[in-house]
Amino acid sequence: MKAIVLAGGYGTKLGTLTKNLPKPLIEVAGKPVLQHIIDRLNLHGIYQIIINTHYLPVHINKAIETRALYYHVPRLLGHKGTIYALKDWIKDDYFFVINGDTLSNVNYTEMINLKRENEILALMDENRCAGTWLYPPKFLENSNLSIRPYRPNDLVWYDIGTRSRLKEARKYYESETN
Repeated sequence: MKAIVLAGGYGTKLGTLTKNLPKPLIEVAGKPVLQHIIDRLNLHGIYQIIINTHYLPVHINKAIETRALYYHVPRLLGHKGTIYALKDWIKDDYFFVINGDTLSNVNYTEMINLKRENEILALMDENRCAGTWLYPPKFLENSNLSIRPYRPNDLVWYDIGTRSRLKEARKYYESETN
């Protein structure tokens, strides 16, 4: 199983916090969001990880070092564009795509157990995608596959894209580690 982590955006809504730091490297509970994502993937036996970088990529390389591969793009490709750019790396198996600014308690193993050949499985709360998708390799042949929601009862997730959401994430994760 492989995972693509989308970590190329500018994080402009966070203002000065991302002036000299990519958004996925903002710390929550003492470690970068990207590190939380990688640790959770590793907890579920997923070690083949590639991080899509664009804005200040050297910072991400220094922080994560050899725990992932890197795919740097001179211009942002978006979610679907990144998948197609990495098609040779992901073509042989199901793969996750994860927003690099989203923290969650997702159970990747359970998502893998629920996979279907003709569907994209999307982590969701009641009405919104929570930044994680599981794609079948068939997507590379047919990008019009249906999307099936995966809504675990105990889902906790935070998109740190704004200062208020970052504050909420920090409050939650810091209380969990104490």
